[in-house]
Amino acid sequence: MSWDIFIQDLPDVRTADEIPEDFRPRPIGERDELASMIRTVFPMADAQDSDWFFVNAPGMDLSLQLHMEDEVSVRYIVAHVHGGDQSAAGIAALLRALGLRGMDTATGDLFDAATLEEGL
Repeated sequence: MSWDIFIQDLPDVRTADEIPEDFRPRPIGERDELASMIRTVFPMADAQDSDWFFVNAPGMDLSLQLHMEDEVSVRYIVAHVHGGDQSAAGIAALLRALGLRGMDTATGDLFDAATLEEGL
C-alpha cells in the first residue's frame, strides 16, 4: 500500500476545488532534465528503466514513476510513498526543486507540506 502524490502542471489556486473544469495540464518537462533533478534531490535514488526511481534511505521509502507524454516529454510524475517519516519532506523538496505542485490522493486536494502528517 502507498500514499500517492501526482506531480503535475497545476494552476495557481489554493485548493483542488478551484481548478477550472476546462483546465488541461501540460507536460512538465523532458525526461532527462527531470531525471537529473530527481538525482539532485535524491542522490541515493536507484534508477530502473528510464521511468522509475526508487529511494530507500533512513526515513525514506518511496518510488517515483515518470508518465510519458511521448518519447521525450513527461506528462506527470507519481510519487508512491511506501513509508518513512522523511518521505513526505523529500516530496516537498522535489516539488520545490521542480517548481511544481502535486495532488494528494489521500486528501483529494493539493499536496500541502504544512500538513504532511494528514496525507501519510
